[in-house]
Amino acid sequence: MPTSPIDTSTRRRREHLAVDGRVLSDEYHGIGRMAEMLLRGLAGTTEFDVTVFVRQDQSSRRFALDDLIEGQGHRRAVFDLPLTSSWQWVRWPGALRRAGATVTLSPYSLGGPVVGGGRKCTFVHDCIMETDARFAPDRRTRSLYMLQTALMARTNRVFTRSAASARDIERFYRVPVEPWQVVPGGVDEDFAAGAEPVPRIGAQVLPATYVLQVGARRPHKNVAALVRMLAHLPAEYHLVLVGTIDGRFPDPVPRLAEELGVTGRIVHLPRVSEAELHSLYAGASVFAYPSLIEGLGLPLLEAMAAGLPVVASDIPVFREIAADAAVLIPHEEPREWAEAVLSLRSSPLRAELIAAGRAQVKKNTWDVTVARLLTALRQM
Repeated sequence: MPTSPIDTSTRRRREHLAVDGRVLSDEYHGIGRMAEMLLRGLAGTTEFDVTVFVRQDQSSRRFALDDLIEGQGHRRAVFDLPLTSSWQWVRWPGALRRAGATVTLSPYSLGGPVVGGGRKCTFVHDCIMETDARFAPDRRTRSLYMLQTALMARTNRVFTRSAASARDIERFYRVPVEPWQVVPGGVDEDFAAGAEPVPRIGAQVLPATYVLQVGARRPHKNVAALVRMLAHLPAEYHLVLVGTIDGRFPDPVPRLAEELGVTGRIVHLPRVSEAELHSLYAGASVFAYPSLIEGLGLPLLEAMAAGLPVVASDIPVFREIAADAAVLIPHEEPREWAEAVLSLRSSPLRAELIAAGRAQVKKNTWDVTVARLLTALRQM
């Protein structure tokens, strides 16, 4: 039966971008957020058709997958292996060939192809495990992670999210990362929309005055520093910790809180919805971020966008992304942290930091991030 000729000229002009969407889960706060906003931003481009690979049973409280994929005009494909599986390297070439991929984007270097898929790029977000063995669950995990990252870095074009991380990648993997390969994460405009505080999250009643921290409970997050800080604050102050506890690591918080007598002043919320997270930022007194190392520190930017003053550890990446819009303090000084929190209760400094933070995040919108990613993809 004869068929009508199909005009494929437009298709030839458009590249086919395959994106590993397995990071769109509650397990990956910053990486998942970045993937979400990139998919939204890519919906407006005329340069790429996009296929998003997800697991068959993938679900998330934070990300509406139907909206992020089909709702943005993208195509869904199933890639039913976890990010930690070594079998994915065998399966990727066939999956990408069937998708017709000419460019492949892996939002996380732990997963993604090393062959097939046309031009390949991956995000190496940080060198946390590389920097200190204590930040890895065990020696074997650290060795395998570094081996896999090295392989991805040598077979993919590396993107990263800060100049600080670019320097670390060059130091550990001997892979050059040029300024155009730095694609910092942005901030969702909804954080600046002014959410209302809420009295409770689910069954958990929220304290009237609290310091907020957001992020998975892992050693490099240094949450114990906030427990020590809390012991130097008046009894009305509480600590709200948002994020799952990584069971691969010992959690020092319960024992330390008991020793310091502050157990009743700590609220732990393992998982919250996007709307709940916005309300938590809106109701907090201060956002505290005592990390020992980060690739970017997206919650810090989210807090500034929400109009929340920030106290953070004095590390290179926070100097880079916060500039003068946060109070930066050595992480091992709990009394100084407490003094900083109290100084921001009601003072000209609080208003100055809020204004400076909002100005700073305007340099880190998702529109800027997507534009930089598209520029980087063109230069591959």
